[in-house]
This record gives sequence, structure tokens and C-alpha cells, in this order.
Amino acid sequence: MINSSKNGFTLAETLITLGIIGVVAAMTIPTLMSAYREKAVVNQLKRVYSVLNQAFKLAVVENDEIEGWDIGPQEDNLQSSQKLYLILKPHIKLSEDCGTKGCFSKNTYKALNGKSAFAWQPTTHSMYAKARLLDGTSLAFWSRGKCSDDGKCGVIFVDINGDTLPNQAGLDYFRFDITTKGIIPSTSATENNKYGKEICEYKNNSNQNGANCTRWVITKENLDYLRRDVSSQMSKL
Repeated sequence: MINSSKNGFTLAETLITLGIIGVVAAMTIPTLMSAYREKAVVNQLKRVYSVLNQAFKLAVVENDEIEGWDIGPQEDNLQSSQKLYLILKPHIKLSEDCGTKGCFSKNTYKALNGKSAFAWQPTTHSMYAKARLLDGTSLAFWSRGKCSDDGKCGVIFVDINGDTLPNQAGLDYFRFDITTKGIIPSTSATENNKYGKEICEYKNNSNQNGANCTRWVITKENLDYLRRDVSSQMSKL
């Protein structure tokens, strides 16, 4: 007797299987893409940190310790920022020297909450000297005029993907501090400056929130501050 039954799936079974696969894909692909983008931010910020740190070390070899550099006459002054930039410039491979314009998006940069305009806009503030790395990262240099008593001498704001969106502090816009000890990834301030407190805090609506997440990203290798309160851990970095 011949067995006429055949092994295989019916059309209904096939459609059900495809439906299940589609549901699983819809649930997992966004998570995988988000994790991929987050890892890209971590890796790019680490690369920028390496470039800036190496440039600082070479500038110290050439010009002695930063306390003796002419980076004045005062803070919030374009001439001071340009002096600081020109000392570091020979040790950084650049694709473009942007002066006071260009390199950054003309759109308003947002704070970490995605709503407030970030306090330190790279395009509307006129005291930054700007440049672009070969990989497209935009740099904005700011000088304090001289190193402060606590060893802070200046700031470098970076947009790790140039003028491409999202243009948001804590996502693609970050800050490094130039100090007597070297280039330091910024973290939440413990005290107010004359304009308030520069921070990295979950769901905080401050217009100074986000750029100081740099140390967290480089140390923890994630952007968990977007999803939960990491203040207690931030203070220990």
C-alpha cells in the first residue's frame, strides 16, 4: 500500500510561522539598532578623547606646562580661545579650520531633555575657535584666559558626527575640560558656576544638562543616563 501523506507545512502553518518571525523581528530589531548606535557613540567619543589627549601631551612637550601658556587675556574672549586652539592645532590632524563659523550645525543644539536649548551653543556664541577632525568630528575651543586655582584652563566641546542630527547634549554633543593635569572628560559639577550647574542627570530639565555626560560614556561605555538616574554612580567617577 502506498502512503500518500507528505511531510511539510500547510499554507496556514507557514503564514503563522512568518507572522511569529515578523513579531519577534519587530520587537528585537529596534533594540539591536539602539544598542548599535549607542556603541558607536561610545567608540567615537573614546577616539576623540585619545586624539585630544595626545595633542595636549605633545603641546606640553613643545611649550612646557600649560600654566605658562599664553591663553589670555580673559575668559569668554575669542582671542583667548584662538590662542589656546593654535597651541594645540599643530598636534591634531584636521580636515578644516573653521575659524568662528562653520563645522557645527546651524540648528539649535538641545539639552539632554531634547526640549530646552542647550546653554552653550557652538554657533551662536562668538568666543569659540572651531575646527573639524578628519573623521568629521567638530571641535569648539574655549579658554578661561588663564588656569584657575583648581587647575581648569579651558574647554573643548565636541560634536562627534559634525553637523548631522541629533545635535543634542549627551547624545552627540559632549564636553572635555582642559586642565593642568591634561584633557579630562567632563562629569556633573558638584558646585554651581556663575551661570548655574553643568550636569548629566536623568530627566533634569536644566539647559546645562547633557554635555557633561562625557566621563560616564567613556568610563561606563554606555548611555544609561538616558534610561535611569545614575547620579549616585556619577559622583564616584
